[in-house]
Amino acid sequence: MKKIILAADIGGTTCKLGIFDENLDQITKWSIDTDTTDSTGYLLLKNIYDSFVDAVAKIDYSFSDVLGVGIGVPGPVNFETGIVHGAVNLYWHGDVNVREIFQQFVDCPVYVDNDANVAALGEKHKGAGQGADDVVAITLGTGLGGGIISNGEIVHGHNGSGAEIGHFRVDHDQRFKCNCGKSGCIETVASATGVVNLVNFYYPKLTFKSSILQLIKDNKVTAKAVFDAAKAGDQFCIFITERVANYIAYLCSIVSVTSNPKYIVLGGGMSTAGLILIENIKTEYHNLTFSPAQEGTEIVQAQLGNDAGITGAAGLIYTYIIEKEGVK
Repeated sequence: MKKIILAADIGGTTCKLGIFDENLDQITKWSIDTDTTDSTGYLLLKNIYDSFVDAVAKIDYSFSDVLGVGIGVPGPVNFETGIVHGAVNLYWHGDVNVREIFQQFVDCPVYVDNDANVAALGEKHKGAGQGADDVVAITLGTGLGGGIISNGEIVHGHNGSGAEIGHFRVDHDQRFKCNCGKSGCIETVASATGVVNLVNFYYPKLTFKSSILQLIKDNKVTAKAVFDAAKAGDQFCIFITERVANYIAYLCSIVSVTSNPKYIVLGGGMSTAGLILIENIKTEYHNLTFSPAQEGTEIVQAQLGNDAGITGAAGLIYTYIIEKEGVK
């Protein structure tokens, strides 16, 4: 019987779980609620294991058929040890050794990585970056995150902080404070939160009417509202969209000259804004970027959506056990 891979994408509200075959094709997927009542992480990980037990039995496999377990976690991760350092969205206090805890339940290898890294790996194997060994994935959501794949493997850096691209400083006026404690991070001006920051900063200077003025006054403006108004021709929202696109293009330019990827994959909720954002990013990227570095590099929209996390979590086993060690 063929081997299977178990995958978990842990989020603050739900955990997306999946089972994949040894070719990284999805067999089944489901989700469970995230239990944040236990600050040690043990209860949540036990819930995930119990759910895997039920699901494996339903597809007529056993745990002896499991090649490995891949887990994506929202927080800084030491890839070598499996320790998560301060997953605040999960209300974990201090360090939690996810690998060590999960290894209590299973006999197979357990790999743990940051959720943005595994999403990048998912797009590399089965999404918009398929077929390329050098891929950068940028997630544009409430915050801004990313992952860098170089020569087919995730770039972690010497202490696991590699590819924390949301904290690259682009706003040198440091107008907005980031959750990291610093100011001027690209997350503060080019995420969904960043769009709202820019709207609130610039609207007092408006010299013309905007269709979202009432939303601003009611403190109900969203990134989607801004992009929709920009598509309808609202000049203020077009200005905001162009500012956001310029920041993202600058980030793409930096990663292009430092890692020279084949694909820069844009994912997350903001990536669905469409051409008004994506085309502005591409135009400014070409204006900014050293010509040899941008040659052959494509900026593309992510394809996997909500499945990027579990696909990439399974991709940890596929990359580091099947491909690297030749185990099947």
